[in-house]
Formats: sequence, C-alpha cells, structure tokens
Amino acid sequence: MKKQILILLTITAFITAVVSCKKIASSLFGGFDTTVDFQLAIPVVPIVSPFELPLGQFQYTFNLDSIVKAKTAGAFGAKDVQSIKVKEFNINIINPDQQNNLANFQSVRVTIHSNTNTSPTELFAVTFPDTYASTFTTGGNNSELLSYLKGSDITYTLYGKNRRSTSKPLNITISVIVRAS
Repeated sequence: MKKQILILLTITAFITAVVSCKKIASSLFGGFDTTVDFQLAIPVVPIVSPFELPLGQFQYTFNLDSIVKAKTAGAFGAKDVQSIKVKEFNINIINPDQQNNLANFQSVRVTIHSNTNTSPTELFAVTFPDTYASTFTTGGNNSELLSYLKGSDITYTLYGKNRRSTSKPLNITISVIVRAS
C-alpha cells in the first residue's frame, strides 16, 4: 500500500512540475513587435463614386511559428502566442504628384481574412484630410488577429472612397506593425 501511495505521489509531483514549467515558460514569453510590409497598386479611379470601392487585394504567405522562433532565438513558437494586435499602420504612396496623392481619397480601410478564419475583419479605417500627402500613419484598432495569423495564406483587401479622380495608378506600400504577446 505504501508503494502505491508513493508512486501516486511521484506521478502527481511530476505532472505538477510539468504543468508549472509550461506556465513559467508562458509567463517568460514577453512578446515582440514585428513589421509586415506589402505593396499594392491602386488602379486609375477615373470617376468619383458616392460609394466605397474595392481598390486592390494582396495575398501574403505567412508562417507564425517561424516568425516567433526567429524573434525569440528558437525559445518559443506559435503555440506560446496568446494575442496579436496591430500597433501601427504606415501608408506611403511611392509615386505621388500634386494631382494624385492621398488627398484624392476621402477614406480608406483595409480588411484581412485567411485560410484559418475566412470572416473578414477590419484592420483599420482612416479619413484623410483634403491636403496633399504622400504618407499617413495611424494606430491599430485593437482587433485580435491571432486566429487569422495562425493561417498560412493571408489576404488583405483595400477599399476606398475617393473625393477626386486619379489619372495614374498609385503604388502604395503599407507597413503594419503588430504586437505578439
């Protein structure tokens, strides 16, 4: 009987130690910031529409586990990430001019969906001032993106409502700074 109790106590201690180690490892994962850049070409928008229009789509191949391992020297993986949220967006028109820049657009928004979560969610929505600008920075909207970024095929869709037509395609770089924790 003493032997069985001793074995049971040993097994219980071992299980407790393993669970505690996992909790300690999870608490040590402090998180990190990383930047994802993508480029879009907004086609010529020859008319001013009273409605928001889709302006382009970008597909991105993503491996959350590889990124986490690279950022943590292999100490952590995707399973250790509990949350991913956007900290900041930077929009930059590469080929602006006086007639074709961010002021042509009243508003822009970007949505995301992936092969693991096909319900689109809004990453950000901004309203631009009616003054010349080729860059714009805004904070994130606090959307939880982990279920999307667990996928390998990410799709971003850009929508916009213009206030003036454009006469040339606009090449845009969007940098998304995300916080994984």
